[in-house]
Amino acid sequence: MSSTEYSHKHIDKVSSDNLDIGFDLLSNLTYMSVLSLGSLPRDQVLEHCARQHFKTAVFFDFIYVMAKRVGMEYTHAFQLAAEKARASSVKSLLLRFAASISSGESEREFVIQEAHTEGERYGNEYERGVENLRKWTDAYAAILISVTLIMVVSLVSTMMGSLDQSFIIIMAFALFFITGVGVYIIHKVAPVEAVTYDAKGSLTKHRKKSRLLLLLLAPIGIAVAVFFGPQYDMMMGSAVAFLAIGISILPAGWYAWKDDGSVSNLDAEFPTFVRSVGTIAGASGVTLTQALKKIDTKSMGSLQPHIDRLNVRLGARLPTEACWDAFRAETGSELVRRTTHMLEDGAELGGRPDHVGSICSTFAQTMVQLRAKRALTASTFSFLTLPMHATMTFILVFVLEIITNFNTKLTTASAGLEGGEGMNFTVPDGLTIPPGVSLPAQGELAGGLELFGNQDMGMVTLMIVIVVAILTIANSLAPKAAAGGSNLKIVSYFGLMSLVSGFILAIVPMVTSKIFGI
Repeated sequence: MSSTEYSHKHIDKVSSDNLDIGFDLLSNLTYMSVLSLGSLPRDQVLEHCARQHFKTAVFFDFIYVMAKRVGMEYTHAFQLAAEKARASSVKSLLLRFAASISSGESEREFVIQEAHTEGERYGNEYERGVENLRKWTDAYAAILISVTLIMVVSLVSTMMGSLDQSFIIIMAFALFFITGVGVYIIHKVAPVEAVTYDAKGSLTKHRKKSRLLLLLLAPIGIAVAVFFGPQYDMMMGSAVAFLAIGISILPAGWYAWKDDGSVSNLDAEFPTFVRSVGTIAGASGVTLTQALKKIDTKSMGSLQPHIDRLNVRLGARLPTEACWDAFRAETGSELVRRTTHMLEDGAELGGRPDHVGSICSTFAQTMVQLRAKRALTASTFSFLTLPMHATMTFILVFVLEIITNFNTKLTTASAGLEGGEGMNFTVPDGLTIPPGVSLPAQGELAGGLELFGNQDMGMVTLMIVIVVAILTIANSLAPKAAAGGSNLKIVSYFGLMSLVSGFILAIVPMVTSKIFGI
């Protein structure tokens, strides 16, 4: 697909949500500010920006095509692109850019100032998103607990005969709707950003193991659940299914969790690396390749093996771009990918390495600090979700077992009443029966127990198992939506939640039976 076709077909698909494209817009402006240090012509700056894999790159591609190939003036091209932009932040930026060109303002100063302004705006939007995330995670926990308690009340009411079993079904659908809306809202209010980077044909070590184990073991767990689950009663069969699925995907979740921690550590240490490379190259007047050799990699923490491999490849005189691409693929970090592109292109296209490194380091450090604020809220919510899920599942299953055991004893008592055991009523000597009063006949007590009647527990048990499954899925998606990052993190949470659900479904019925002596 040509650049012209790409621009016209995709420019209208860019989100109108400022926060959704905020990371890409800030990356684009930072990249432009780095290129402007080399005093590149305007068309080359736009051309390089259009090549970046950012959502907002389509606007600069459109402007480049309109000005360079169609012959439109840059002022009109920026204004036309602004008319097509749906996000207010992009629209206002393009209009300011057009006004700056018309006034003859220095493009270098304008771009650097806009990058700084966009960084502050994005930081404010990000912090507001984190604050909203904190409120909604608290609301999610409170609402979920409230709905679970209503489920418990409806179970008890069903036992007493004051409510029909259909109310349990209605409450299960209500819980599904509420959890679905809660997860969706958490996903929407959480800041949107790309954290991990998957190069074509190359994955990080932990990410590759996680995907491989998921593909190999998950089908086995599902097969065990389908084959062995129906061989037991509904409660124990559901426990076997949850445990089988949880155990099968937990190894993949473990490596996904390790990969997420590795990327977080690399991102935290990367701003120092970028600043050091730029400072050494600028002070010594050497290239980035030569500056890399002068860095003490032992002080770079988890970046050390990646930097050492980069130095080995560069020392072997392999193509520089291929060496950096391998470095980006091995780290698996989107922040590293974007920042190294800025550093490499800025230094090669005429910018002073120390100035380029400073801008790139500031960009990376800003993102690291913002993500740390999000991680504080997300980690608290994640640690809360596991015990909350265990507590809610335990309460539902424990109350269900109490009702089931009570119903069993009631059935036994009703059978005795219907059989006439102990039902021979006689009038004691000296007592008379008032006119209009009659003793109950055999079987009338059994039919007259309207307060505590026998219940068909099959449907109720099925709905509780479905509710547990809904809670397991929702409480796996919600922490991932709050924390962001790779979708493989869902496997980590789902494996833990499935194990908790399966353990409770297996243990609680046995403990309850011991308590009631059944």
